[in-house]
Amino acid sequence: MRCSFTLLILIMAMTSAFAQNPKKNFSAAEKFMAVNDYKGAIAQYTEAIGLDPQMDEAYLHRAIAYAKNQQPLEALEDYRKMKSFKIKDKSFYYDAALICYQQLIYPEALEYVEMVLDIKKKKFDGLVLKTQIQMAMKDYFGAIASANLAIEMQNRADLHFFKACSYENANDLPTAEKEYLTAISLNASYVEALVALARLQIRLEKNDKALANCNSAIAIDSKNKDAYVTRAEVYVKMLDFPSAINDMSRVIMLNPDDYQNYLVRGTYYQQFTQHQNAINDFSKVILLNDKQFDAYYKRAYSYEQIANYPLAVKDYKKLTELSTFDGKAQELLEMANKRLFELKRESGKPQVVLTSPKPTNNRIVNVAKDLAELKITGLVLDESDIKSLQVNKVDVPFEKAESGVNFSAKINSATADSFYVSATDVYDNTQEIIYVLNRTEINPPQVTLMAPYASDNGEVFLDKDLPTMYVEGQIADESLINTIFIDGVLASFKVDEFNPRFIATININNKTSFIVTAKDINGNTTDKTFTINRDGISQLEANPMGRTWAVFVENSNYNKFPTLDGPARDVTLMRSALAGYDIQNILHKKNMSKTEMERFFSIELRDLLKSNNVRSVLIWYAGHGKFVNETGYWIPIDANRDDEFSYFSISSLKASMQSYSGLLAHTLIVTDACESGPTFYQAMRGEIKERSCNDWEATKLKSSQVFTSAGYELAIDNSQFTKTFANMLANNPNSCIPIESIVLKVTQSVSQNNQQKPKFGKIAGLGDEDGTFFFMNNKK
Repeated sequence: MRCSFTLLILIMAMTSAFAQNPKKNFSAAEKFMAVNDYKGAIAQYTEAIGLDPQMDEAYLHRAIAYAKNQQPLEALEDYRKMKSFKIKDKSFYYDAALICYQQLIYPEALEYVEMVLDIKKKKFDGLVLKTQIQMAMKDYFGAIASANLAIEMQNRADLHFFKACSYENANDLPTAEKEYLTAISLNASYVEALVALARLQIRLEKNDKALANCNSAIAIDSKNKDAYVTRAEVYVKMLDFPSAINDMSRVIMLNPDDYQNYLVRGTYYQQFTQHQNAINDFSKVILLNDKQFDAYYKRAYSYEQIANYPLAVKDYKKLTELSTFDGKAQELLEMANKRLFELKRESGKPQVVLTSPKPTNNRIVNVAKDLAELKITGLVLDESDIKSLQVNKVDVPFEKAESGVNFSAKINSATADSFYVSATDVYDNTQEIIYVLNRTEINPPQVTLMAPYASDNGEVFLDKDLPTMYVEGQIADESLINTIFIDGVLASFKVDEFNPRFIATININNKTSFIVTAKDINGNTTDKTFTINRDGISQLEANPMGRTWAVFVENSNYNKFPTLDGPARDVTLMRSALAGYDIQNILHKKNMSKTEMERFFSIELRDLLKSNNVRSVLIWYAGHGKFVNETGYWIPIDANRDDEFSYFSISSLKASMQSYSGLLAHTLIVTDACESGPTFYQAMRGEIKERSCNDWEATKLKSSQVFTSAGYELAIDNSQFTKTFANMLANNPNSCIPIESIVLKVTQSVSQNNQQKPKFGKIAGLGDEDGTFFFMNNKK
C-alpha cells in the first residue's frame, strides 16, 4: 500500500510538472494501468486526448482501460472514433466487435468482425465470433459457412456445436445430430453438447439415446440443472413420471427460487394425477410470481379434478383479470372463460326490480294522468350475466354494476294500460313481469324553508360560518311524500303524514347553494335551489341587536273597503330605506285575509322566529284600521263593513305574540293605519327620552314597543308618517339610530302637516325592561 501511495504521489508530481505535455499524461496513464488503477488511467488518457485530440494511442489505450473498468459502452465509443485514424494494427476491431456482440448490437458487431477477417493473425478468432454473431442474427446458413471456414483452420468441438445449433434452428435435424456427435467425439466432456443432443433426440423420438446422453452429462457434472431438466423430459416421454418428478426435485434443490422449476414439476404431478401435489407446486409458483398466468390455469384444473369448484372458479376469475399480450396467455384466457362458464351454470331466473317509479306489491305503477311518456329505471339481479333485456319487446341497453344490472327505458304511457319487462341471462333463464299503470295527480310538491329562512328569491342568509347547517322546512302536496333529499342527504319526515315537516343537517363547507328535492308517491318531483349568502356573517356577529327580521303586512286590495294605493308605495319606500341596515330577512305579506293573518301571527311567524333564532323583529302594518268598542283592529282584505267579527283585532295579535315574545329581546310594531292605536300601547311615563348608540345596555334589556301613525284619528293614504320614517333611516350618518330619534322627528313632521297624532309607547302584555329598538347601520 505504501509503494502504491508513493507511486501515486510521484505520478501526480510528474503530471503537475508536465501538465501541458500529452505524452507525459499518456506515460502517467500507463503507470496507472501497470498497477490496475483503471480510473486513474482513464483520467490521464482523457487529459492527453484533451491536449492532443489526434493522439490515436490514447484512444486505443483508454478503450482498453474502459473495458477493464467494466464500462463497455464508453470503450465502444473510443473504438468508433479510432476508425478515422490510420492505425497499422487493426486488431482492435476484434475487441470492438466483441463488445458489440456482448451488448447485442449485432449489425455493428458484424461490421467490425468483417474488418477483423482482413487481419491474418485475427482471422480465426474473427471467424469464430462471426459464427456466433450470425447465429444471434438468425442467419443460420451464414453461421454454418463461417464455422466451416474456421474448422478448416482449427477442427474444434465448439465450432461443430455452433454448426449443430444452426442446423437444428434451420430444421435440418439429422445433420444437426451428426454435428453434435462430432463435437462430442472431439470433446467427450462437452456437457452442453450432450444435453443439446439429448433434447434433439427427444424431438427425433430417440428416447433411449437421449436418456443415455443425459446420464453421461450428469456423470460429468452432477449439478447440471439443464441435464436433469432434459432427463425429466425424457422420462415423461417414457411415461416414467416418478423418475421425472425426482429429477425436477433435484433441480429445485439446486435452484429453490426459480418458479419455472415448480411449474414443470407441478405439471408432471398433474399428468401423474397427483393433483394435490400439483396444487402445492402451482401455489409456490404464484407465491414467487403472482402474474404467472399458466400456474393459475393449471391450478384451477387440478382444483376441478378434486371437485373443489369454488377455488377453481376463483383461479379462473383471477386469470381473466391478468392483462397480457402473450399468445399462450390469450389462449388460456379463452379456455378459462369456457370452463368458468360451465362451472357457473345455474337455472335460476333473473330478478327484475323496478326502482323508478316504484310499483306497489301487486305490481301497480302510479303515473301522472296526463303523462305521455314514462321513463322507467330498474335493476336486474342474477347469479349470472344478463344476455338480453327487453321492455315491451324492444331491446334496451343495460350496464353492469356492483349490485346487479342497471337499465332505463322510455315507454309511451299516453294510451297504454300496462308494460312488461323481460330479462334473460347467459344460460337462457328468462323472467317476464307485467306492470299495470294507475293514473294519479300531477302536481309537484311545494317546498317551504323555515330554518334557515329563505327570501322570496330563494336566498339564505347565514349568521355563522359553520361547516354544517340545520335545515327545517315543510312540504305541501296533494299526495303523500315518498322521499325528501337535501343535497343528497335524506331528510327525516313522517311518511304517513300529508304536508309533512322535514329536518336534516347538511354539509355546506365551500358550497354556495343547496337543493331540496321532494318526490311524492306518484313520482311528481320538485327540485328547489337555495342560494347561500355569507356576506353578513361578520356584521351580524358585531350587531348587538342580534339576528333581526322585518315583517311587512301590506293590505291594499280590499273586497268591501276602499282600495288603497299608499301601502304598496310605503312598503317599497321602507324596504329601500332598510337596505342600509342589518336586517337579515324581510317577510313581505300582501293582501292577507283574516284567516291568513290569524294563522301567520299565531303559528307561521312563531315557528319561523323560533327556528331561525331571531332576536329582534320589526312588524310594519300598512292598510285600513278601525277602533270599535274600545278595541283596535287591522282590516283584512276579506272583511265586511260594520262586521267586527271579520276584522283582525289587535288583542288577537297581542295574544298570538305572547306565546313567543319570550323568544325575542326586541319587538317593534309600526302601524300606519287609522284608529288602531289606543288599545295597542300603554303610554310612556313622561317625555320620550333620547337614546344613544353608545347605550348598549338598552340592547340587552327587553323591549316591546309600538309606534302608530294615528290614535283615534283617520290616517291619510298619502302617508307623511312613512316618508319621514324612511328619510330618517336613509339619511342617518351614524352607526345606528334608536327608534326614539325617529319617533320624535316623525311626530314633529306629521303633526305640522295634518291632523294625525302619532303615538309611541310600550305594548301592553308583552313585557318590557326599558330596552329599545336600534336600527344598526351596516355601512359603518
